[in-house]
Amino acid sequence: QKMAARAVFAVVSDVTRNPALTYVPELLKMRNRADFIVGNAIEDFVSNSLFEKINGIIWVPPAENGLLTSLWKKANNSKIKWLHSGFAGVDAIHPFILENLVQRKDVVVTNAKGAYSRSLAEYAMCATLHFEKQVPRIQRNSQSRTWDKFVMGELHGKTMGFVGFGDIAQATAKIAKHGFGMKIVAMRRQQGGDASGLADECYSSEVPNERLQVYQKSDYVICTLPGTPATVRMVGQEQFAAMRPTAAFVSIGRGSVVDEAALAAAVRSGAVAGAALDVF
Repeated sequence: QKMAARAVFAVVSDVTRNPALTYVPELLKMRNRADFIVGNAIEDFVSNSLFEKINGIIWVPPAENGLLTSLWKKANNSKIKWLHSGFAGVDAIHPFILENLVQRKDVVVTNAKGAYSRSLAEYAMCATLHFEKQVPRIQRNSQSRTWDKFVMGELHGKTMGFVGFGDIAQATAKIAKHGFGMKIVAMRRQQGGDASGLADECYSSEVPNERLQVYQKSDYVICTLPGTPATVRMVGQEQFAAMRPTAAFVSIGRGSVVDEAALAAAVRSGAVAGAALDVF
């Protein structure tokens, strides 16, 4: 009986500059089931004897997405049947998809939903603690060798609001609610309650008089919305004006969602206490 050929996957990843990236080492544990060519330059792939046998491409951010086009053009792409985006979405490689895959109905495109939820949840909590514990003040005191006696705030009992309540938001809410004793309010597109049971209050962006509730009620607003045509600059002057002057805004979804000029104006004017941007 003829044995099936082993799958060969090109893994586009800049491992050397990102030692915290565990994605690739985990992939390589499956070498008993498939072959992997790992690289972040076209030469890394072309020089490999398995280059012409590549069946799929796994793109692991923050790798250079421009390399996808070079790899596609040089490889025997008729054999390539799978493209995987290591992001929770595919917007970063959307231009490549439009240019090369629209006519290729035989190529499956997948994404890594939930892969970064824990990491981003930790970032969101780090950002909230940065403001709550007045970390910049502590750093200035350290540099100037100043003993500045002040009372730090506590997250316990405060309200964390979410604009978008998908996997990343729920991972963050779980830590905030169960780890810090925070109240959770959320806004999502769908009407009705929150199936996860994490949100104390849930609002819908489809109901006009509910659209600003999360901004008005929160001490920390966490934006986790994906980047789509419908969400471009969805968070702007009206939303920041609705926030408390003591509240901070944290963006961990997609940068295109936020009107950055409006956010900068809100921070400068004191309409909001501060902002932390993982994306821009």
